[in-house]
Amino acid sequence: MAKINEYFNVGDRAGINSERLLEILETMYKDLAIAVNRKPDVYTRTTDGLGTDSFLSNGDISINLNTNKVEMITNHPTSSSVTWTTLS
Repeated sequence: MAKINEYFNVGDRAGINSERLLEILETMYKDLAIAVNRKPDVYTRTTDGLGTDSFLSNGDISINLNTNKVEMITNHPTSSSVTWTTLS
């Protein structure tokens, strides 16, 4: 899992102007968004993952509630198909 630093070093705070402060906030937001978006989405459903789940991202996980089968998307071979790999 991605780790997000608890502290953000802004450097020398003396004489910081509003433009520099906005640059710092934009950097903080970008770092946070990258870390959060890196996490996979988990879908629970009563079927296995579908080969047509092309709107999902690599690393997304599907859990079949009936069989407890866990799958992860490992590839997008075409723009309209995905490859699911069974994890357990």
